[in-house]
Amino acid sequence: MTNEQYCTAMTSDKKAIDNMLRVMDKYGDNKWWLADDVKRMCYYQLQEDNLLIEFEVFHKGVETLLNREVMTIEFRDLGRLFDEAKMKYNPA
Repeated sequence: MTNEQYCTAMTSDKKAIDNMLRVMDKYGDNKWWLADDVKRMCYYQLQEDNLLIEFEVFHKGVETLLNREVMTIEFRDLGRLFDEAKMKYNPA
């Protein structure tokens, strides 16, 4: 699946697709948004302001990554969640 195919499967909003593609380009061959490992996927998503995966998957994945319940309001401070994730997960 190409990045363009992935984006158009997620949304039809042209501006959102352009933002997603811009973020994806930063990662080159590291297509973490397609990963089977939800911890890996969410670790990288925590570093981005533009959502590349479905929020429900992101929310549940962050709970798995951090091994705790995460209140929705906590996503207002991705930096804090990422700091916690760095202590609990180290992607290969």
